Order: sequence, then C-alpha cells, then structure tokens
Amino acid sequence: MLNIFLGDLTLLLAFAVLLLPILVTELSRPRDALWGAIGLVLGVSLVTNNDRMFGGLMLVVISGTLLIGRLGYEVAQSRWQQLSDEEKKRLGSMERWQTSVQQASAAIAQLGGIFKDLIKFGSKTSNSKKSQKKWIRPEKNQEQQASDEAKTNSKEQVQTPKSDLQEQLQKTLEGHRPPEDS
Repeated sequence: MLNIFLGDLTLLLAFAVLLLPILVTELSRPRDALWGAIGLVLGVSLVTNNDRMFGGLMLVVISGTLLIGRLGYEVAQSRWQQLSDEEKKRLGSMERWQTSVQQASAAIAQLGGIFKDLIKFGSKTSNSKKSQKKWIRPEKNQEQQASDEAKTNSKEQVQTPKSDLQEQLQKTLEGHRPPEDS
C-alpha cells in the first residue's frame, strides 16, 4: 500500500518536473527532462512491483524515496532563492499563469495536430497500397473485342453454304492424300 502511494506521488512530481520548462521557465534547468523521466520510471516501478517488496527491500525503497524527496526539496529551494524579486512577484500574478497555461495548451494542440497529420499520412499510405494492389482490367475491352471478333467469324462460318465448306475440306485433304500411283 505504501509503495503504491509513494509511486503515485513520485509520478505526480516527475510529471510536474517535466512540465517545468513549459509552465515555469524561470525555475527550469536544462536537465529537468532527464530527471523527470527518471522519476517517472521510479514511480512506475514502485506501482507495478508493489507485491514484490517486503521487509528490508521495502525499507530501502522508503529510504530512497525520502532521500530523493529531500534532495528535490533542496533543489527547488535553491532555484527559488536564485530568482530575483521581480521574477518572484511575477510568478505570483494570475496573468502570468494564464499566459503559461495558454501557451501550454497551444503547444499540446499543435502536437495533437501533428499526430493527426501523421495518422492521416499513415492511412493514405495504407490506402495507396491497397489501391495499387487492386486489379483493374484495362485489357478487358481488348479481350471483349477479340472475343466479339471470334464470335462474328464463327457466325460467318456458320452462315457460309455447305458447298464452300466441302471445297475447303477437299483442298485441305488433297495436299495430305497419298499419291495414287502407289
């Protein structure tokens, strides 16, 4: 139970550290994203490995979490002391927070638009592959013409008189008959 509580608290604080550059640029530092990611990994491991931590391991986890919390508090205090009085007053104003929230929502909306475009691009690619695999028969007209011609030729042959057929057969057979001398 304590692991889940500490894990949730760690996840919340790590997410806040990740949002520092967006919401409170005065307090952020270049490596905050790395520390936020490490905090997220720690929080997730605390929540998911809840049933595996008993006894001495639980004591180590609680001590480590308290140590990280204490060091995080000292870092936050140090950063606050480095701010000028004007920056501290500005952080307390409501207008500054509204501006920060608007900028963050605009950034998230822009990110959503990028994801939407990527999804559209992915679906276009898969649709284009499907359309390339479709079998369109442009030769079908040519095949129909050839079969129509064959049908008309056979109809013409049927319509020819029987005498013409007999003559054609005699001519064909004359070349294949054995000579009468033998």
